[in-house]
Amino acid sequence: MVSPAKRAKKPNPFWQLRTAVIAVIVLLVVWFIAAFALDQRLAFLPGTTSQEHRLFEASCSSCHEGFKPVSNETCMRCHEAEMAKDAHGAKKFGDPRWAELLQKIDVLTCTACHEEHVPMFGRGVHLKPDLCMNCHEGIINGDLASHNGFTPDGCWTAGCHNFHDHRSISTGFLRKNMDQPDMLPKPELPTLKVTTKLTEPPKPDLGKEFLGGKS
Repeated sequence: MVSPAKRAKKPNPFWQLRTAVIAVIVLLVVWFIAAFALDQRLAFLPGTTSQEHRLFEASCSSCHEGFKPVSNETCMRCHEAEMAKDAHGAKKFGDPRWAELLQKIDVLTCTACHEEHVPMFGRGVHLKPDLCMNCHEGIINGDLASHNGFTPDGCWTAGCHNFHDHRSISTGFLRKNMDQPDMLPKPELPTLKVTTKLTEPPKPDLGKEFLGGKS
């Protein structure tokens, strides 16, 4: 039979758990303060940054205002020119025929499709390979005979479709240009002019990151 003295020495599971929780909280607070004091913003990254955004990875305020979600306006600082003729823009989804599709995925919000710091596919900003299936799953399931048997993750990863500019693959474009030669007499790329407001990334300042970019 166990004596009362020995029973008293047995560790209480509740106190052990509480001590562990307190220790974890203390470590997190120390880590947070150290990163803030040493201006080590990369310590706060939730995951891997896409290759195209690593140039300003250490300058959080280039995209973020404090802890607010990244806005469309922020994305447009760099991507306004290429989005000028967005095939899936507000003009399309303002049409009542397509408006209900926004209930499946809010494609008018950049971050609904593009997720940074969440590795998914090794090309461009992280984008789910089967993204198109939110609205077009029927195409590979009998709605379009030429696409029967296609995989859900092949629409854009195979290089066939571009969500923001599908003019060259649309049936209307194909019907209009079926009698045209495969190549123009003199192939050339259209001029893309991008005007930037900043000539260099903002100077890193972790203090400003937590004040929404304000001093």
